[in-house]
Amino acid sequence: MTAKWPWLAVAAVVIGVAAGALSIRHRRPAQAPVSSAAAAVSLPASLTLNGKIRAAHVIGVAAQVPGNIDAFAADVGDEVTQGQELASVGGTVLESDRENASSSVEKAQARVDAADKEVAAAQLESSRAIADSQRVRADLDRTQKVYDRQRTLNAAGATPRLTYEKAQHDYDSAREQFEAVDKATRSAAERVRDAMKNRDNAQKILTDLNEELNAAKDQLQAGSVESPVDGIVVARNGTVGQPAQELGESLFQIAVDLFDLEVVLEPKPEDLKRLRPHQPALVIIPDLQGISLNGEIKQIEGTQVVISFMSSMPAIRPGMPAEVRLRPE
Repeated sequence: MTAKWPWLAVAAVVIGVAAGALSIRHRRPAQAPVSSAAAAVSLPASLTLNGKIRAAHVIGVAAQVPGNIDAFAADVGDEVTQGQELASVGGTVLESDRENASSSVEKAQARVDAADKEVAAAQLESSRAIADSQRVRADLDRTQKVYDRQRTLNAAGATPRLTYEKAQHDYDSAREQFEAVDKATRSAAERVRDAMKNRDNAQKILTDLNEELNAAKDQLQAGSVESPVDGIVVARNGTVGQPAQELGESLFQIAVDLFDLEVVLEPKPEDLKRLRPHQPALVIIPDLQGISLNGEIKQIEGTQVVISFMSSMPAIRPGMPAEVRLRPE
């Protein structure tokens, strides 16, 4: 009987250990909710957002003259060069103005040509009148000398009266002829002055109309909306027939410096709170076999985050989709 007690003690110990093990096993599931709650509040290692690539530098192009859009010569995505026509504005009206100005110039030029002919004819008439005046003046001087001598001789009774009277008659006739020719010469000179005045007025009108014609040509040229730079058209607004100037510089938007690019993201409010300027970013281009480029948060504008990155690849263009990976604080 005494020998059985050690075995009973060992059995009691084994039973106690087994009971403790069962107790621990049944208590372990109660700790699971604590571990699950801790995982729910842990921060993600990174944040991935999608956006569109845009150029950091964009130049707006506006119409330079009033008028409706006649036609577009470039569309979004087109590569354009400096001086290339993008659209035409008010061409019908401006062309009509140019044609009217050109017609007025032609008529004014005809008046100038006629005035030039009138001046030439008046100058020719004046030249002839001056030549006649010089000839008649010489005759007058000659007959006056004869008359003066005969008058002196007649007073002294040294010449026949008929000779004296003939000298007097010749002198009077030469004087009358000279007065008539001198009057014609003055009239011819007056006509030259009038003709030249008319020509000057016609020339002034022609000059003014030529300026209007040049202005009309400039307006017609200005009606051609041209690209001021080399780049890519990233936006175009308006429709054919719509007034162009009301669109301002939003008529065309041209991206330049395509090595300097951006991606615009719109994260959730809870993610936005953990983003700061200058945080690093990885920009992935899905359309180019997942090429990735380093970038950073350039700025935060309201609910938008602007990612800047540099690219030396012409294949990366504004408007392409991009995937951006960030590591929030």
